[in-house]
Amino acid sequence: MVTTTLFGAAGIEFIYILTIYYTGALIVSAILLIITIKKNRFEGEYQLYSRILDARTKLQNTETFTNMAKESSLYAERFKLVEPNEYYTIISLIDTIEFIFRINKKKMIDKELWQRWENHAKGMMTIPKFKKVWLVTKEFHTPDFVNFMDAL
Repeated sequence: MVTTTLFGAAGIEFIYILTIYYTGALIVSAILLIITIKKNRFEGEYQLYSRILDARTKLQNTETFTNMAKESSLYAERFKLVEPNEYYTIISLIDTIEFIFRINKKKMIDKELWQRWENHAKGMMTIPKFKKVWLVTKEFHTPDFVNFMDAL
């Protein structure tokens, strides 16, 4: 064999060990890359969603949108419960709580910080206007979030 005479038995063993080492390092690197890509994707999605919530809140809190919304039977019913600016504030709070709830489910928020938001949600549910709006809008939220809020 050419390989045996060129490297000797010890050389072949060394090359074999080196191959195993580099293969393992390559596999670990690939796994870490996949984890990093997933983490960055989630962070990017949450940053984008946060900006969308902010933009929606600013747009809804305009006189133009409120006047258009009053033409809708859906919004007209909701505006009978609370003033339009109160409605938009409550919806923004609910969406923010749901956003933090989702981040918590992905284990992307500190436990103590989540407990603070959970207590905040409990407090919000004691406000009659908040609860009224929640009851008529909860169908637009995910089932697990509805269960969470209804259990408070």
